[in-house]
Amino acid sequence: MKYCYVIFASLLLSSVASASDLTARVNQYFEAQKAVEHRNSTKSDVTSLLALLTEDATFEHPRFNAVQSKDEYEKGLLYYLGSYGECDIQVKNVIEGLNAIIVEYLHPCIDKNGNSDPENNKQELVTLFEFENNKITLIRHYF
Repeated sequence: MKYCYVIFASLLLSSVASASDLTARVNQYFEAQKAVEHRNSTKSDVTSLLALLTEDATFEHPRFNAVQSKDEYEKGLLYYLGSYGECDIQVKNVIEGLNAIIVEYLHPCIDKNGNSDPENNKQELVTLFEFENNKITLIRHYF
């Protein structure tokens, strides 16, 4: 019986990624997002970003009552591809939880003509990332 508990505990722990692994995954996501939000972005940049998500991942923006599947998210990314100048992501705070990370950050962008919106670029953003098997299964924006 004791052996059974050890196996169960091992299985449970193997499905829970360490917080540092999840933070590293969020950093990978942000780097991939910056690659997509660049004047020279390509479809392969979108593919690289989407590879970090589970097949059934969802993208949510409660303020706009928006919930998108991974396929819908991809369509949106491809629609705006090449319309950016360049964007950056400046992480201000990270809260690590059990298979979840909350990130507070700035997301300054310039358009492809070199213009920026100083007010939007100073807006602090908050996003929740949830994970399953070390892949992102939920992205929820709270801004």
